[in-house]
Amino acid sequence: MLALLGGRRRVEIPDWSARPWRLLFIRDDGIGDLMLTMEVMRAITERWPAVTLDVLASPGNAAFARTLPFVNEVIVHRRGFLLSAWPTWRRLRANRYDVVIDGRVGIANVNKQTTMLLLSTGAPIRIGLAGRRNDRVYSVPVRLDRFAHWVDAHVALAGPLGIAPTERDWQPRLSVPGTDASRAGELWAQAGAGRPRVLVNPWSASADRQWPVERFAPVIRRVRERLPSSAVLVPTMPGGSPGAAALARETGAAALPLTLAEVTAVTAAADLVISPDTAVTVVASAFRVPVIALMRRGTEAWVPYRNDGAVAFSDDARSLGGLPVERVVAAVDGVIDTLGPARGWT
Repeated sequence: MLALLGGRRRVEIPDWSARPWRLLFIRDDGIGDLMLTMEVMRAITERWPAVTLDVLASPGNAAFARTLPFVNEVIVHRRGFLLSAWPTWRRLRANRYDVVIDGRVGIANVNKQTTMLLLSTGAPIRIGLAGRRNDRVYSVPVRLDRFAHWVDAHVALAGPLGIAPTERDWQPRLSVPGTDASRAGELWAQAGAGRPRVLVNPWSASADRQWPVERFAPVIRRVRERLPSSAVLVPTMPGGSPGAAALARETGAAALPLTLAEVTAVTAAADLVISPDTAVTVVASAFRVPVIALMRRGTEAWVPYRNDGAVAFSDDARSLGGLPVERVVAAVDGVIDTLGPARGWT
């Protein structure tokens, strides 16, 4: 019903060079989701300098959104009771957007929250991925019958702005400031002076992407067995973690409480990352660091984008609980056998 409020009216694609435009990109979900979309945003602002691009972010990814040089304004929105978004709707309407893009392509329907955000902008040009329930809210629906990775769906959203999927590399591009890079070296030194540097991240903000911490112990022991000179680092949030500390004691790794900036820096300086499907795997891909990703069955379209490494899939589509340790250990062996000789891992 809410989608019908927007009407079935379709609009013509305008001449984007004719005048300035104000565009809102909806990405109020995870940090990794925003990272996977950042090159699409960059491409839009580089192609059309007269486009002012704002981001509707979540409390979890707003800080990262503010670091993106091509983003003008970051509006923070916490999803919850529908009418609690009234102040956000008013702010969006006051900004007088010409265009709004729904970046939440990985869900089966355009839900009430997203529909109201789209309509509240008052933007006549509403771009989103068609073929989902309630897609009539889009005045410029983007049809994509088949795609291998969700990044392809994000890229397709830029099609109405004249941006072709083949015109650039869509892997996220990140950088680490010199001070953060120096700090990463200090942190890795606490894990040991050896190489390769192996980052083992046990954590995910989503329960369905959380692998029991104790199962990482035999994985780290296998890394130690195959790569005796390796330095293994287990990151935790700034407050630390008893589970990570116990894991580190058991395996000879270093469990270090890190800020988000430090996690990014140590990931960039790693030689191998082992992690559930989180922002850490996206960061690793951005720096071309090989990843062994732990993922639920049926999430093949979310594997690390065009990156070296391996994926260990759970037998359970609902959680990582169905992922056996032996499968992750086999992935470790496979990556070491495949990538190790050329990279000097010993």
